[in-house]
Amino acid sequence: MREKVGNKVDMFASFEMEKRITCACLLWRIYEELRQQKKYVFGHHCFKFLSIYIWISCGYGPLKTGIKREVDETLRPGVYALVDSCSDKDRQYLHTVFGGPCRNYLAALKQESDLNFKYEGKV
Repeated sequence: MREKVGNKVDMFASFEMEKRITCACLLWRIYEELRQQKKYVFGHHCFKFLSIYIWISCGYGPLKTGIKREVDETLRPGVYALVDSCSDKDRQYLHTVFGGPCRNYLAALKQESDLNFKYEGKV
């Protein structure tokens, strides 16, 4: 009896992770679309999306747990697009507003983005 219950729990957990990854994939695409439209409509809002991602990733979100690794790996290219779409002024503002772990995370994201992210979307 316990095996069946355990298997149901495992199946539920994997199903929940699939839903989270699907959501992260959709959000990634939205972030890339924001980057595409930064000059027209959303440019001055991209830093807000980035700040929310950093805040939650550092464990300050509603659940205080951060983002699961699998979900974060799926979402990361979209986050790099957000970093790229933020102006230097916006990133400096976030650096000033954030403290401690969030400030360090922002700096690490910028460095990773510069090293690993080369935007290959539509021009």
